[in-house]
Amino acid sequence: MNKVILVAHGKLAHEMKNSAEMIFGELPDFESIEFLKEEGLDTVQEKISAAIKDEAASYLILTDLFCGTPYNASCAVAMKNPECEIEVVSGMSLPIVLEVASMLSGSLQEIVNHATSIPCDTVKAFKQQMIEEEEDF
Repeated sequence: MNKVILVAHGKLAHEMKNSAEMIFGELPDFESIEFLKEEGLDTVQEKISAAIKDEAASYLILTDLFCGTPYNASCAVAMKNPECEIEVVSGMSLPIVLEVASMLSGSLQEIVNHATSIPCDTVKAFKQQMIEEEEDF
């Protein structure tokens, strides 16, 4: 069983889950963790550790920024829990969260591989896209 933990600066993770649920429906295997201004790395690590409740589950932790506090705390938790299958991926976006939600029955590695390939398909510049589409005709 795969579970997803969203971790981000401020309330972004909570709102990302709320937005995904507007589109996808209830996401019971998702948990969101906020990182507030007054908190530090240790506090975020404690929150993430508390979210890893089911040792039989595999966990994908999606964070907002590479090398930001949520990412660093997530990596620290993953390294401190080698008995758990935990993957950490940065660059969380709504398209990635929705794709992950649709793939939860797959293997954790398949989910990670797909999630890391999504940005090139979802980040588009309007004018550049128009030029590319015109060239195709």
